[in-house]
Amino acid sequence: MDDDETRSAGAGTGPAPRHGRGVVIGQVVPKTAVIAGGGALAIWEPAFTLGAYNVIFYYQMLTLWAVSTAVLLTAVLMRERRPRHSWVYWACLALPSAWLVLAAVVPRSGNWQGEALFLAGGIISIIGAPLLVWLLLHLLLFGESELSSHQRRTVIGVVVIVGGLAYGLGQLNDVFLTCGDFDISGNSVPHGCRPGRASPLG
Repeated sequence: MDDDETRSAGAGTGPAPRHGRGVVIGQVVPKTAVIAGGGALAIWEPAFTLGAYNVIFYYQMLTLWAVSTAVLLTAVLMRERRPRHSWVYWACLALPSAWLVLAAVVPRSGNWQGEALFLAGGIISIIGAPLLVWLLLHLLLFGESELSSHQRRTVIGVVVIVGGLAYGLGQLNDVFLTCGDFDISGNSVPHGCRPGRASPLG
């Protein structure tokens, strides 16, 4: 049996390659869904607290700072294995650290600088958290392969929708949560919450 026949025979013993929609269903959808789910998991809590309290909790910002700083330091210390990214990539990872420096030096006495700082922290948390999760899941689970433009639009759309819904749920927390739910969880009671004991949901 010559080489061509051997390859033909061997090809018939394994599973047939998947083409067309089979690849989309078997590979692209799980990859896109995992990244979108991770981004949604990262954005829901900052968006909800922004809707319920009109603030971003400090630990959400510090969590984002810790993870982004760890990724940045790892890339710097392991320069021989550092992926090639533009300066925008590194600047985004350094944004939470820059926010902490500004928070330490800018007075927050109700002036426009304090309001601008609050706005910047909210933007970094709402946008930076899902982007960071996107990056980490992409590198840890799928390597350096790039998402297609359609996949990127899908992920961004899903995360934005979940973030908007979470913000709306925070605004309407009195519809399905009570003051007791917030109190028993260790959080401050938001303004306008519905009086009552913690529900079975809480």
